[in-house]
Amino acid sequence: MSPKKPLPGASGPTTLGPRMARAEVRHSTPFVLFNALFMMAGSAVAAWALLPVYDSMRYVLVAGAAILGGAAVAVLCDRLRWGASRVALLTALVYIVVGLTLAVPGALTSVSEIADAALDLLRGPVTGWKDIVTLPLPLGDYGTTLVPVLALFLVGTTTSTWLAIRARRLWPLAALTAAALVIIAIAIGPAVRADALAWAPFGVYASREFLVGIAAFAVLLSWFGWRAWYTRRQAIASAFGAGGVQLAKSSHASRLAAASAALAMVVVGVVAAVLVTAPIAESTPREVVRSSLDPRLVVESKVSPLSSYREYFADDAFAATLFTVNVEDGDPERVRLATLPYFDGEEFSAADPEGSAVARFQRVPSHVEVEGDTEDVTATVSIGAQSGIWVPIVGELGSLDFQGARKATLVDGFYYLADADAGVMVVDDGLLSGDAYRVNGERPSEMPSLTEIGTPPGVPTISPELIPDSLHEWVTRQDTSADAAGLAELVRRLRVRGYLSHSIESSTDGETPAWQRALGEYSFASSASGHSFDRIDRLFQQLNEREGEVGNADEDLLVSGVGDDEQFATAVAMLASDMGFPSRVVIGARLTNTDAQGFAAPPCEAGVCRGENMSVWTEVQSDKGAWVPIDVTPQHATPVSPDVANQRDPQYASALDPQRAEPIVPPVTQRGQSDDDKPEAQELTTGWQWVGPALRIAGITLLGLLILLGPFLAILIWKLARRNRRRRGEARDVVYQGWDEYLDDAVDSGLPPLPRATRTEVAREYGTQNAVALASLTDRVTFGNVAVDDATADEYWTLVAADRSELLARKSWWGRVKMRLSLRSMWSAVQSNGAPQAKSADSKAPQRWKSGAGMRSEHSLVTASHRRRTSAQSRHTHKRKKKS
Repeated sequence: MSPKKPLPGASGPTTLGPRMARAEVRHSTPFVLFNALFMMAGSAVAAWALLPVYDSMRYVLVAGAAILGGAAVAVLCDRLRWGASRVALLTALVYIVVGLTLAVPGALTSVSEIADAALDLLRGPVTGWKDIVTLPLPLGDYGTTLVPVLALFLVGTTTSTWLAIRARRLWPLAALTAAALVIIAIAIGPAVRADALAWAPFGVYASREFLVGIAAFAVLLSWFGWRAWYTRRQAIASAFGAGGVQLAKSSHASRLAAASAALAMVVVGVVAAVLVTAPIAESTPREVVRSSLDPRLVVESKVSPLSSYREYFADDAFAATLFTVNVEDGDPERVRLATLPYFDGEEFSAADPEGSAVARFQRVPSHVEVEGDTEDVTATVSIGAQSGIWVPIVGELGSLDFQGARKATLVDGFYYLADADAGVMVVDDGLLSGDAYRVNGERPSEMPSLTEIGTPPGVPTISPELIPDSLHEWVTRQDTSADAAGLAELVRRLRVRGYLSHSIESSTDGETPAWQRALGEYSFASSASGHSFDRIDRLFQQLNEREGEVGNADEDLLVSGVGDDEQFATAVAMLASDMGFPSRVVIGARLTNTDAQGFAAPPCEAGVCRGENMSVWTEVQSDKGAWVPIDVTPQHATPVSPDVANQRDPQYASALDPQRAEPIVPPVTQRGQSDDDKPEAQELTTGWQWVGPALRIAGITLLGLLILLGPFLAILIWKLARRNRRRRGEARDVVYQGWDEYLDDAVDSGLPPLPRATRTEVAREYGTQNAVALASLTDRVTFGNVAVDDATADEYWTLVAADRSELLARKSWWGRVKMRLSLRSMWSAVQSNGAPQAKSADSKAPQRWKSGAGMRSEHSLVTASHRRRTSAQSRHTHKRKKKS
C-alpha cells in the first residue's frame, strides 16, 4: 500500500526531515547590481519613448531621478534584508522629495506652495493622466503634468528591480513590468508618428518608434540571456562545488559559435520584423490614447452648425439674446462661434474626416502662444439663449477663464483647436444660459484686404472632385484674373447677382417672418437649405442660365442665384480653393460693421448678439499665413428677374441632416445619365457561388481557432516530442530518461520538486504505485552496472505510463487538463541546478551527474568507458558520489 501523498504547499511535518528545508538564498552584490542596471535600462527606454510629450530638461531630471531612486530603493532594501513594507515606505519618501524639488515647479517658494504641491502629489497619480493626454504638445513643465510620470517610473522601476532580485519563481514578472512601462509610455505618447529616419538602410521605412521597440526588445532579451547564463553557472557551482569534481570547460570556439548563432537569430528576427511591419506602420494612422479624445467624437456626432444656420432666423430665435460680448480691451471686429475647414461634398465640418492629429481639439494649458504681430483683446462673454457645444471666442485665444457655479465643469469640458481658433464644450449639453467666461486673446495688428493676400500658394483645401463644373463654367464666363484681385471681383459679382433668402416659404402661420420684416421692402423668393455639392451646383446653374439669356447686360438683370450665407460662403470657399487658396467657412457675428457693401447682417448692438446678428463668412489664407475674412452675404434690394424666379426650388424641400439622410437613386433624367445608357451587366449567379464565401468563413474560423488554441497545441506537441525523444537511444540511457519523465509528470501534476532528495525519498514522497520500483531500478542501473536490454527499458516505460495515468486519475477533469498543459516541469528545469559536464579524477570520460533525484536532466550517463570499469572501481565511485 503506497503512503498517503501530502497536499502541495501544505504546511506541517514532512518525511524529508530538516535537511530538506529551503534555505534563504542571499544573492551576491554583482548579481543584484546587474539586475538593477537591466531594469533601469528598461525604464530608460520607456522614458525615451515619452520624451516628445514633454520635450523639456525638467522631464529628463524627473524621469532620471525616479528611475535611479526606484532602483536604489530596491537594492538598498535587499542588502539590508528589509521587507516589502519598508520598500513601500522608502518609495513614498523618494516620491515626496523628488516631487517637491523637481516635479512641481515652484513648490518650495513658500509654505502655501508646499501645501498645494503636497495636495498635487497626492491626487496627481490619479487625476493627472487626463492633462497628459488632452493638453497640446509639448507639455514642458506645465502645472503638475510631471507628477504622474514621477509616480509611473518610480513605482515601475522599484517593482521591476525588486522582482528581478528577490522573486524566486516569479522573477520573469520583472520583464513584464519593464515592458508595461514602455507600453504605457507609447499609449500616452504623441498622436503624430515621428518622421522617417533618413539614414535607414535600403530605403526601409523606420521611425523613432521602431528604435524604441528594438531597444526595449534588446534590453529584455539581454537580461533573460544574462539571467540564464548566471543561473547555469550557479547551478554548476551548487552541484559540483562540494564534490571535488573538476568541471570540463567548453572551448572558446564553441562559446563563440553559440554566441554568434544567438546574435544571428536576433539580427534576422529584428530585420524580418522591420521589413514586415514597416509597410504596415507607414500606411496605418497612429492610434494612441489622445487619438480618441471625446471632443472629436462629440463634434462628429453633431449636425454641422452650417447646416442648422437658418434656425437663427426662426421667429423665436431671431430676437433672442444668444450671448453678450463685453469688450474690455482692444477693438475686435468679429466674434467667432465655429470654424469649419473640411468639406466632404455634403457639408462643411470642424472635424477632419481623415482623423488628422493636427486637426484635433485639445485641452488648453494656462496660455496658448500666438505668433506674429498682434495686439491684446480682452472681453467677457455671457451666455444667454445660446446652447450647444460651440464656444464664442474673440480673436485668437490666449487664455480663457471660466466663471460662475459651473466653473470646474466648464474647465474640464473645454477643448480648443488652435489652427481654427475655435473651441467646443463637451460636457453635459454644452454651454447653458448663465455661463460666463473671460477671454484673453490676440488679433493681428494689421489685417490685409482680399486684394493684398498675394498669389495663390497652390494648396487647395477642397478636393477638385467636389467642385461642380457649373462653377468652372461661371468663372470662365467672367474672364477675370486667377489671382487675389480676380477672386475679389468674382466675390463681388457673386454677391451682386445673388439674392438673399433664408427660407423656402414666404410666411409662417399666415404672418410675415421676422427676418423678412427686418429687411424692409423685400420681395420673397424661395430658397432650399443645404450646402452640398448638388445645392451649390444648382446655384451656379441659375447664374449661368440667366447670364446665357441676357448676356453681359446690366447687373440688375443678372440677379438669379437665390440663397443666404450658407450657400454663398460655400460657393466663395470653392472659388478660392479652385484658384489654389486655402479656404474655410466661419459662423459668428460682427461686433462692428465690416461689410463695405452693406449686404451682411447688422452687427451686435452694444455687444448683445441675437439671432438676427448671426452671419457666415469665408476666410482665405494669404501667402504669409494670415486668414483674411470675406463677407459673402448676397444683396436683397434687387429682386430676381421674373423669368428666373419662376424656376424655383421645390416648395417643400427637406433640410439636409446627414445623420438621418437616406440615399435616393436619381432618375435617368438627372445630369450624367440618359435612356441611351446601357445598364451594367449583372453577374450571372450559379449554384457554386456559395463555395467561395463558405471557404473564406471556414478559413477565418480555422485561423481564429489556431490563434486561440495554438499555444496549447504547441505545449502538447512539445511534451509528446520530448517523451518520444527520451524513449530513443541505448537501453541504459532510456531508463535514466524514463526517470526524468516520471519527475516531469509528477511536477506537472502539482507535486513539489525535491531537488535535494534521493530517488527513494522522492518515490516515497510522491507515493505512486510504481514509484519505488522505478527508483530502485534506476539506482541499480546507475550504481550496480546492471545489464539493461530493450525489453527492460520498455517495461520501465510501461511503469512510467502507469504512474502518469495514476497521477491523472487523482485529478478532476479540469485538473487533468491543467496537468497536460502545465509548464511547471520546464520552469523547474530552468531553476534546477542544471546538468553540467563533469570530469572525474580517475577518468577523462564525460559523465552527467545530479546531486539529487529531483533535478531536470539524466541522473547519470554511464558511458562505454565507465561500463568497462571493474566492480571495485564502480563501488569506489558509488561511495564518493554518496559522500558528495
